[in-house]
Amino acid sequence: MRALAIISLLFVLVLISVSTYLRLDSAGIGCADWPACYGLLGVAGDETAALGGMIERLVAGGLLLLMLATTLLSLRQRRDRLLSLVLLGLAVFLAWRGLYSGEPHSPAVVMGNLSGGFALVGLLGWMIFRDARPHANASHKVRRWVVTALVLLCIQIALGGLTSANFAATACTSVPDCHGSWLPGSDLTTAFDLTRQHELGPTGLALGGAERADIHKLHRLVAAVTLLTTLLAGGLALAGRMGMTAVFVIALAALEFSIGVAAILLDLPIGIAVAHNLLAAILLLGLLRLHALCRNRQALL
Repeated sequence: MRALAIISLLFVLVLISVSTYLRLDSAGIGCADWPACYGLLGVAGDETAALGGMIERLVAGGLLLLMLATTLLSLRQRRDRLLSLVLLGLAVFLAWRGLYSGEPHSPAVVMGNLSGGFALVGLLGWMIFRDARPHANASHKVRRWVVTALVLLCIQIALGGLTSANFAATACTSVPDCHGSWLPGSDLTTAFDLTRQHELGPTGLALGGAERADIHKLHRLVAAVTLLTTLLAGGLALAGRMGMTAVFVIALAALEFSIGVAAILLDLPIGIAVAHNLLAAILLLGLLRLHALCRNRQALL
């Protein structure tokens, strides 16, 4: 079961990266007039789109088979039956979304794809890490901060998806403020509306308003809070002698935040955008590992 979970997790990380690349590339992020063409839908080259789409479907098909094998094994061993069924359901959902989603840039589709992919990462990560042998004197305080960091990271991942779904990644091009402003305005609620479809201009460019800057600013603010919370949780875990896992989480949190800043300063190169998404998934795994260590230690005390 654990070996299948590790292989499945690698497939999910590849799937997240490929899906992110395809979505951003077809939103104009890889076009010659970047960043002026951001939101110009369907501008990806035919060869790139075809190759990427084929890779995405192959990986998704392989993941579906792995989830099916995991489910059958769990039913046979009478272990993790509910968890394996949830994983299989998520894999089927993502495969269905990939085959039948006619509007890949619809906010509902973007958020469905993102939430499904990261849910798979979280559940598979927990299946792998939950039996981690405790080797630290973790206190309840450390565990509370790790859980808080996990919750904030999940919120931040969702806000990142909304930022992308609203084509708001380039809405703020100054750091640390957003063109003289720090706080989101009253148009923020529009960015949370998953039922709306993007209106297109005469050239095929997705139209948007003040909600783009608002969701971008909220994403920045929560990023700062998440960074500080994760650094504190990692620092407390390091003081509690959790070793390399704590160092890994601290380094990842700092790197993820730095890449987010670099994406703004460098006009969001597609490689940095994909790395930003992938590192969020790896940071989620690191915090899950810390949580497993804290949880198992408390169970022994």
